[in-house]
Amino acid sequence: MGNKISIILLDDLKEEIDKLKEIYKEEQSSYIRKLLWKSVAQEKLDYALNQFIDDKTSLGKSAEIAGISIWEMLDELHKRNITLKYKISEAELEIEKILKKYKKIE
Repeated sequence: MGNKISIILLDDLKEEIDKLKEIYKEEQSSYIRKLLWKSVAQEKLDYALNQFIDDKTSLGKSAEIAGISIWEMLDELHKRNITLKYKISEAELEIEKILKKYKKIE
């Protein structure tokens, strides 16, 4: 199931959530869970991108942190006009992973 938590929402935030849940015709708890999942995914992506920009992680590791594929990470970099710093060795490792996945190499 899950854990129950209680939070206090500011009136204007509650009003915005109420408007959206009505638009999407969703029950309040499930809609708030959906919003939280989206927020968690966005926070992971933002953190991973910042780690990549600061040269603390590779492209592959950043994608892993964000929970997305390298191709999706590349799309995010492009959308945000972030210069790609990708080493040939990283590309070779990625190609090897893909080939192993599809059993093209041992």
